[in-house]
Amino acid sequence: MTKIYLYSVIKQITFAGIRLTETPHDRKSLLFMNKMSMVNTFLMLAFSITVSFFGLYDILYFTIPFMVLFALPPYLNYKGQLFFCRYYFSIVPLCFLIAVCVHNGSMLGDKYLILTTATIPLILFKHKKTIYGLFAANVLVFFLVEWYQSAYPPVMNLPEFITTQYFIYAQLTVFAVIFFVVQSFRKDSEEYEEELENKNKIISEKNHEITDSIVYAKRLQDAIMPPEKEIYDTIPESFILYKPKDIVAGDFYFADSKGDYFFIAAADCTGHGVPGAMVSMVCSNALNRAVEEFGLVKPGEILDKVTEMVVGTFKKSSKEIKDGMDISLCVINTKTREIAWAGANNPLWYIPSESEKETEEVTQAETKIQEITATKQPVGKSETYKSFTTHMFKLAKGSLLYLFTDGFADQFGGPKGKKFKYKQLAELIFSNRKLGMQEQKDTLEKAFTSWKGDLEQIDDVCIIGLRL
Repeated sequence: MTKIYLYSVIKQITFAGIRLTETPHDRKSLLFMNKMSMVNTFLMLAFSITVSFFGLYDILYFTIPFMVLFALPPYLNYKGQLFFCRYYFSIVPLCFLIAVCVHNGSMLGDKYLILTTATIPLILFKHKKTIYGLFAANVLVFFLVEWYQSAYPPVMNLPEFITTQYFIYAQLTVFAVIFFVVQSFRKDSEEYEEELENKNKIISEKNHEITDSIVYAKRLQDAIMPPEKEIYDTIPESFILYKPKDIVAGDFYFADSKGDYFFIAAADCTGHGVPGAMVSMVCSNALNRAVEEFGLVKPGEILDKVTEMVVGTFKKSSKEIKDGMDISLCVINTKTREIAWAGANNPLWYIPSESEKETEEVTQAETKIQEITATKQPVGKSETYKSFTTHMFKLAKGSLLYLFTDGFADQFGGPKGKKFKYKQLAELIFSNRKLGMQEQKDTLEKAFTSWKGDLEQIDDVCIIGLRL
């Protein structure tokens, strides 16, 4: 029964005021002060009893007041004076050691106990200025005490047997302080590691859930894009270089067939990753509807209708949404090789076969790649909308067509970390024009990887190459 009662009292003193704390650091400070208060009070009481046995009652005038002062922190914490108690507990032990050093002189080495009081602010405070200030005060007191002891004799010379007892209690105090300081930091470290481990576990689980969701979203996005086999079956000599920046992408390619007409497009929706993929779903659905539901064949009219549907979809939101896409859309008559093309910001490149003459709409570039300029507006909401222009022309067998987004040209890399740029891309394509289409794709992919190096891919990449 006595053990249970004593344990209950110790527990109540240890946790006095704990209900009033708000943060983990407050709880740590309170527990440290309450525990050290009990240890110091007990040691002072034991020393007072010891000297009383030997009739040294004069020492009680010194020990009893400090015993009371050491016993106060649990009461102060119980009353909610945690802030005041931190400073109180940092200063009272230092004052006690000053008094001890003045009383005993230098023989017992009491000044070195100040090293233990200097560690207390590390436990009790978070602000660096307060910690540094109190630590500096302890250092200053240490040197003042050393000066005083070298200049003045002790107030009282204790008998040898009392100094032995005193030395034992002093060492117990040192060990108690070291124990509780180390325990406090160790507990902090263990709690931090446990908290970090739990957070990492939660993050890992959330990341796994998010990744699974995005992977499933990729399956949905892949479902809106035609299998590459369908494109190769229609135009055997062709390639699609498609490199999303993330798992899902804002870039997508579109293909469809209606009689002799083959529809092919490379599209770049606003953003990349999940936001870009969501916009791509809207734009791809609009393209499909324009071709299948509305039966449009001219690419300019298709883009006009897609713009109308995309703006209408986003108009339902209470917030203004200007998302849309840049696109290069080509409609090829597979029998006559007549080509109708329209673009939103992204141009069309083509290389005529050796027998092909330039058309009136095409200018000769330095790289000998022909370019048809796109309408300078996106598919989506724009300040001044105008109908997309349809360009009509015919190419001989063996001519090359290239539809692309801006991801390849805008990629940073190379020896100076600069953009690849369209001029270098045109030169690369033209220099490899005589290779097979799959070889051209491999060359482009190797060039992109080499140029990017260790840098991050900044955007989705989509290039479609067709040999008529």
